Amino acid sequence: MTAKQDTKKKGRHGNVTGKALNLVWARSAGRCQLDGCNEDLTRHLAIGSRRANKGYVAHIIGSSADGPRGDPERSKELAKDPDNVMLLCDGCHREIDREHPDAYPEARLHDMKRRHEAWVSRAVGLKPDSQSHILRFTNRIEANETAIPLDDCVLAMQAIGKTPASIHAIDLKIGVSGHNETDDVYWAAEPGDLQNFFNRKFEGYFNTGKVRHLSVFGFGPMPLLMKLGQLLPDLHDIDVFTRHREPTPSWCWKDGAPTFQPYCTEGAAKSNRVAIKLSVTDRISDERVQSAIGEDDLSIWEITCNRPGYDVLSTREDLSDFRTVVRSTFNRIRQCHGEAVEISVFPAAPGSCLESGGNSPAASSGHGDLGLIKPRGQG
Repeated sequence: MTAKQDTKKKGRHGNVTGKALNLVWARSAGRCQLDGCNEDLTRHLAIGSRRANKGYVAHIIGSSADGPRGDPERSKELAKDPDNVMLLCDGCHREIDREHPDAYPEARLHDMKRRHEAWVSRAVGLKPDSQSHILRFTNRIEANETAIPLDDCVLAMQAIGKTPASIHAIDLKIGVSGHNETDDVYWAAEPGDLQNFFNRKFEGYFNTGKVRHLSVFGFGPMPLLMKLGQLLPDLHDIDVFTRHREPTPSWCWKDGAPTFQPYCTEGAAKSNRVAIKLSVTDRISDERVQSAIGEDDLSIWEITCNRPGYDVLSTREDLSDFRTVVRSTFNRIRQCHGEAVEISVFPAAPGSCLESGGNSPAASSGHGDLGLIKPRGQG
């Protein structure tokens, strides 16, 4: 049912008009309200041509009793009610009214309308000081190219009260052509390339003072994520996000109470070398550490939790708890081993643990030996 159709058609009780129609467009932000679409429907408004109309005001309870989801009494009662219509594109309008009307009962459409309008309200209600620049760091993992969709970043930011300061992300994407992280050439070049690329990319952003906050999304080999963490601490306020696998893949932090409960297990005192295992997504055996750097004069410390796993770090409070344990662990290492002790970091942890600026283990040590265990899969 659309604003363009003849409202005098037999059985029809009319369409929303005037202020009610304006309300529908305003609440939807001029975008299709069917789940998964969100198409911009304002083009014909900008060019002033009704022939280019892209927006259809579709009834949930049909304005005719014989129409989709029609009702002898409610069709007449709700025909001009703005709460009974959705703004849809042409394809979605045909989908709910002609092609698969039985798949879109009243309750489902009302739920889509409610969630879309709530999302619009949150997005436009954010204040200017909520603006944040998106930083995406991606790098080839084994033979695979990685990508982080911009829409995923925006959704994750909005969930914590942030909105993009620019329609363009700041992208750091590096990789040695023809090589991956199993090659010595890769590790000889990548950390330095990341440092140089970071300096060049950010010089224009931060020297101007226009960037006040960063939202960081990183996907790459763990040592490079830790290197990024070393580069970030002296910059502006930062929020770091991690990719969750369950219940569906998402970069959004989950709501609820923290459940991570990290803790530190201390190693032997009075050693000249320290290895820290970050056993967050999986356990790391002492034998693996010793095979990489030897066992002579070595103290092995571990930051872990009761049940390591990929989604064990699910809330922002979990990340905060991790940072607290990291800080206290490095304070204890300095007390036990002195300021000049050599520290090697062995990570099995989400990217957010490694990128957390001055709170990352690599940045905190100042001289951590990165990449001693070749990474496998996502950081």
